[in-house]
Amino acid sequence: MNRTAVTTELRATLAIAAPLAAANLAQMTIGFTNAVMVGRLGGVPLAAAGLGASLYVTIGIALQGIVSALAPLAAHALGAGDRDSAARIAGQGLALALTFALPFVLIIMTFDGLLLRLGYDPALAAEIRRYQHAIVWGAPAMLTMGALRSFLAAQARTRPVMLVLFGGVAANAALNWVFIYGHLGAPALGVAGAGYSTAANQWIMLSALACYVAASPALAAARVVRGMLAWHWRDIAAILRLGLPIGGIFLLEIGSFVATGVLMGLIGADALAANQIVGNCIGFTFMVPFGLAQAATVRIAYECGSGRRDAAWRAAVVALTLGICFMVAASIVLWLAPRAIIAVYIDVSAAENAAVIAIAVQLFAIAALFQVFDGMQAVAAGALRGYKDTAIPMLLACVGYWGFGFLGSWVLAFPLGYGAPGLWWGLAIGTAVVGVLLTLRLYRVGASRRYIDAGRAERTG
Repeated sequence: MNRTAVTTELRATLAIAAPLAAANLAQMTIGFTNAVMVGRLGGVPLAAAGLGASLYVTIGIALQGIVSALAPLAAHALGAGDRDSAARIAGQGLALALTFALPFVLIIMTFDGLLLRLGYDPALAAEIRRYQHAIVWGAPAMLTMGALRSFLAAQARTRPVMLVLFGGVAANAALNWVFIYGHLGAPALGVAGAGYSTAANQWIMLSALACYVAASPALAAARVVRGMLAWHWRDIAAILRLGLPIGGIFLLEIGSFVATGVLMGLIGADALAANQIVGNCIGFTFMVPFGLAQAATVRIAYECGSGRRDAAWRAAVVALTLGICFMVAASIVLWLAPRAIIAVYIDVSAAENAAVIAIAVQLFAIAALFQVFDGMQAVAAGALRGYKDTAIPMLLACVGYWGFGFLGSWVLAFPLGYGAPGLWWGLAIGTAVVGVLLTLRLYRVGASRRYIDAGRAERTG
């Protein structure tokens, strides 16, 4: 590859990816803040908020994944010089986000009954119900915010997203202080207060981002609104055709980790605590390659829309290389400093935490080994979305995460008796399989199209 072209692409990718990665990290920080502040109420409220948030976020991210298909579609239109189509597609994505809000709310409202039928303690189920019936008021804002973030990513305007999420961290902590503990004249709502705070914060962040879009003439907010009010079935079909598999991939990936957490609870409380510590930590490291994946989606779609397949492939290679390099560094840190990381979450000098620490150290070692594959699968999936290739990647993810990962976790942990490390070895195997398969798929889709176009140009010349 031409060095100047690679340098130019590196700058273009980082200009989009860095703010998105920072925004993703801020989103994780909001969840971490919630856990710390609810944790002061006791074990049951913390468990209720943790599980309630996991279920809420899992469904929400899957639905956001469907709507996020507007990013490659709008970027492709922008690359072709068709700004009207990009605005119309964004409007259709916003309309779909609002349409999905009602089923999202209905699903969340039924979880407490399902948990009771599964045998959950009624007191814990009641606390989960209080939390979820509060946070669900933010569901429409969460989905609409996701659509606006995708539209701004397609426009390569990601810094406002970062700034809004940073502001959301502070706003969420302040709202928690008011509603969880009862300050400034507000009643102390406990775990429900955390739900209301998160819901209110989602509306605040949505309002801030919407104001930015409305105040930016280049974003054609009026055309976006017109597109939202008038349904264009061809655009809706295109978003669903591309977006349903994206949502499916998110659900398969997150679901495999959640299911592993459920199995970890069968091993014991110490194993579950260690799983939560390591899982939360690698959630932070994953946000960087996920930001690169989002950048790869819009960069590749834009170049494909412009007819520059060679530039699209260069964007894919640059993003994948950056993702691998970052995850190599993350692997080294996880391998060398597990106890220092654990100390952020619990008191490592306390004798009662010895079992948790011992298990967590083992899990960190395994997590360090599959970080690179996790970065590969994230960026490769994002790049394939830029090529509008999502159906086959979803099938590959299903095979890897569940055929190898979850099944391997169960076999290693229980029939073979490896316990908690066995569960994480299964995750490692599944993630490695998905990483390799999606990277090979990316090479087949991206590089092959590049060579085909080059061959056509040579024959034409």
